[in-house]
Amino acid sequence: MAPHLPALREADPANRARYGGKGASLAALARAGFEVPDGFIIPADLAASLGGDPAAWPPDLRRALLDRLKALAPAFEPVAVRSSAADEDGAEASFAGQHETVLGVTGGDALLAAVQRCLASASSESARAYRRAAGAAEEAAMAVVVQLMVPAVSAGVAFSIDPVSGSRDRVVVEAVAGLGDALVSGQAEGQRFVVHRQSLAVLERPSSAAVLSDDQVIAVVRAALRAEDLFGSPQDIEFAFDGVGKLWLLQSRPITAPAAGAPRPDGLGGWYNEFDTPTSEADLWTSANVQEILPGLLTPLTITTFNETVPRAYTEDYHELGLLGRDENPRFMGTFYNRAFLNMEATRLVASRVLGFREGALEQQYLGGPIDDGWKTPLPRFTTWRRRILTAPRMLRVMVTLSKQAERADRAVASAERQVRAVDPFALSDAELQRYRERILDFSARIARVHLRVTGIAGSGYDTIASLVRPALGEETEGRVPVLFTGLPGVESAQISLDLWELSRIALREGLGEQLRAPAFDPADPALPAAWREAYAAFIERHGHRGLHEMEVATRTWRWDPAPVLAMVRSYLDLDPEHAPPAVLARQEQERLALTRQIEARLNPIQRGVFRWLLPRAQGWVALRERTKSILVRSARLGDWHLAAIQARLVDLGVIRQPDDLFFLSHEEVSNVLANSLRLDLSDKVAARRREYERNRHVILPERFRGRPAPLPPPEAGHAGDILRGTPVSPGRVTARARVILDPQADGPLLPGEILVAPVTDAGWTPLFALASGLVVDMGSALSHGSTVAREYGLPAVVNVRQGTSRIRTGDLIQVDGLAGTVTILQEPPEAEPAAS
Repeated sequence: MAPHLPALREADPANRARYGGKGASLAALARAGFEVPDGFIIPADLAASLGGDPAAWPPDLRRALLDRLKALAPAFEPVAVRSSAADEDGAEASFAGQHETVLGVTGGDALLAAVQRCLASASSESARAYRRAAGAAEEAAMAVVVQLMVPAVSAGVAFSIDPVSGSRDRVVVEAVAGLGDALVSGQAEGQRFVVHRQSLAVLERPSSAAVLSDDQVIAVVRAALRAEDLFGSPQDIEFAFDGVGKLWLLQSRPITAPAAGAPRPDGLGGWYNEFDTPTSEADLWTSANVQEILPGLLTPLTITTFNETVPRAYTEDYHELGLLGRDENPRFMGTFYNRAFLNMEATRLVASRVLGFREGALEQQYLGGPIDDGWKTPLPRFTTWRRRILTAPRMLRVMVTLSKQAERADRAVASAERQVRAVDPFALSDAELQRYRERILDFSARIARVHLRVTGIAGSGYDTIASLVRPALGEETEGRVPVLFTGLPGVESAQISLDLWELSRIALREGLGEQLRAPAFDPADPALPAAWREAYAAFIERHGHRGLHEMEVATRTWRWDPAPVLAMVRSYLDLDPEHAPPAVLARQEQERLALTRQIEARLNPIQRGVFRWLLPRAQGWVALRERTKSILVRSARLGDWHLAAIQARLVDLGVIRQPDDLFFLSHEEVSNVLANSLRLDLSDKVAARRREYERNRHVILPERFRGRPAPLPPPEAGHAGDILRGTPVSPGRVTARARVILDPQADGPLLPGEILVAPVTDAGWTPLFALASGLVVDMGSALSHGSTVAREYGLPAVVNVRQGTSRIRTGDLIQVDGLAGTVTILQEPPEAEPAAS
């Protein structure tokens, strides 16, 4: 008797052991009347006899498979072949991405090969590791589902509850044009829709052209809620719309405690992610400072690379300076949900051992005020003072030689870059590429030590100036001290603006205005005037290592992607010279000098003498901090010159399937592959990490927390009369419409005179400052990049507002008071524009 391969509607949904989680779920959906693509199941007991080469499979089962395929797809329609393990798609663990799915299968031989791949995936190392972590048996029975593919016009996933916050009032839909596999695998970021569960009102939709109509979104939401009723728990469904607008369900599985990674056992909500840092309640984490250098989501390669270099940069330097004993190795940086955080307990421990340490200044600079629950790390008086006295001569020597250290670092990075650029990376062996990677990491860690020293001394100098002038400025001290650090010569971030302005002037003089506005403009075209080509080449040589999220290895800097540079130059073409960088800097210099004279007149002779001695040094350290950050970024981006060769090598070895998969490997995995020329397929790990990365994109974390963070629910939008408070970093008061921009390359445009509201700013945001009338930033401090540039442009600015981008909406009329540190929502727009996404 021929083996029976049941149709989906024939399978018993209660028999997961025979049909697997996916097969049982699809059977239940089909029986309940959902539109599910036709197909059949190879039950686990029959699939168990299909190991190895398909040529050796039982002949009757091979024949049954081919006959079922012919009946299902008589015209060779493409089918999807999907693994269905008994323990996957359950309430405790989804096993998402651990088992194989093969799309677009046509013909009998291709079917047999796809079934073989699915069955083999049950024994992959990543699937075994997942089972061990989930507490499941390492071996699992595997069924296989074969279904007709939907010719999708759009597709996606939907969650019957908010998968991040767990809110049952919100249904979340994510969709892309075409097939949904890129979204499900994490290779594409979908458009996000949020719908109120009871009223079915669409609360959030994308700002760009939507791939789903509101009616389609509501249809998906209704299907997700029906699936939840059918299975009795919140569901994560996959769906597709075909060319006639018919909605098909491709899968439904329980949402596993919201489902990105392993659920937390502490009852606080959230989940564990693969690269989260081990921690305890003794650690106090903050996004301040560190997320100015490492903003936004970080890829696994960036996270694990920094895990290698940070101990060398922090701990080894503090050992050398005597601020830490050889047996003291605190963790200074951690990552949670693909985001970077600074450990304030470790930072305070080191800072307390520097002569002149003031507890309140540290808390104000990093945390915006005193902490509520007290510090956990004891500071024994004898040990602390002993360290202060012993390290004082070394710290003084560091302070005196700081500029020379920066000069040496600058020359060393320039020399290293020349050496790296002289080598053809494609001519190197795997092992040679790995040796270059290690040398660059070690070199960058040494450069980071210089930047950390400058950062500490610049912060100390700034705080000391603030304390010194408090008798003269009183309550206005926090808001007006930043003026003393504006209009300074040689500030790196200001130099970017000046050089961009000069490029725009050359473009106008050479008659390139209209060409520059053309989308296909090539800035290095040999036919362009020599003056432009030389100036542009000089700009790239000086600033080409900068860009948006410039310390994230997956982002492209201006050298490799000049589009942002051209956008900046275009924005300057029609700018009023009165608002141009040179004019603004000149006005800021005059304002700084006037305030300096005012303070001197209010201080007594002794205070005045100290002020006059310290101020130019503190100003120099603050300017030097911007320079050493640029040097650090340049050293970290030396790896860009080998990046394409490493990507090509790993694709050739079969380790990854496409070049940018590299960023979803760990540093250790890349090192192991190159050092040993290994041929191993890590695509399953890449897919799982991409999904985790995309899920974490929507997580909202507290600005500071102890131990592990619990994700926060989305904050409510602000209303007229609300006052947000932050740190004043550039004085002045301005009232204008807000423009919320999360990504300057995707959102906007910022219109002249609007107030820029941003999550964090780095060099990639520079062009927007010339158009803005004020600045509001979620994160930052008086010495952060955005604060420095805002002062150079004379923009009223408040940073460390925490929820500015979520509570302020584009179009709100707001007032920024850069002296008081407040942002007031005066008026909501008559018809609120959708938030940037």
